[in-house]
Amino acid sequence: MITIRKYEEKDRENLLRICIETSSLPTETKEDLDFLNLMFNDYYAIVEPGNCFVAADDNDEAVGYILCAENFDRYYKTFKSLYIPMIKKLGIRYYVMAMSEIGVHSLFRKKYPAHLHIDILPVCQGKGTGTALMNELKDHLKEKGVDSLMLSCGMGNEKAIRFYKKNNFRMIANILGSCIMVSEF
Repeated sequence: MITIRKYEEKDRENLLRICIETSSLPTETKEDLDFLNLMFNDYYAIVEPGNCFVAADDNDEAVGYILCAENFDRYYKTFKSLYIPMIKKLGIRYYVMAMSEIGVHSLFRKKYPAHLHIDILPVCQGKGTGTALMNELKDHLKEKGVDSLMLSCGMGNEKAIRFYKKNNFRMIANILGSCIMVSEF
């Protein structure tokens, strides 16, 4: 049985494992893995752990997660000062990927200041786990006075787009192959 709970420090290693196992980005080199961790895990787990939730199995091991930055401007200020320098050290390719991802989100930050990342191990997909994580995050954000969310995914990721639409997201833009989706609640 899968349960949804707040992220705990003990989940950190599993977050990276899940991110790597579900990534559409390269995972062959140490730099690839470091980039995934810096870009899609560390900020959220370290700076905004209260906005992070995991789907845990019967052994209380994370098998999925949803991570959120509730305010893009605050996120960007911290990410730029702490994480971008580490990403730059990995190489120009990683820096360009990071700035592209951030740039897309920055275009819509005024109306949709919160953004999320969600990943679930394939064995737990299609069983309501993603929807449960999404509902938990939305309820949490509503309590904090946040009423909208944004995300991006690849335009070719039809499975993810269907999932987001099922969870009341709508596409507002296609930028350089990224599908920008938003939800207001």
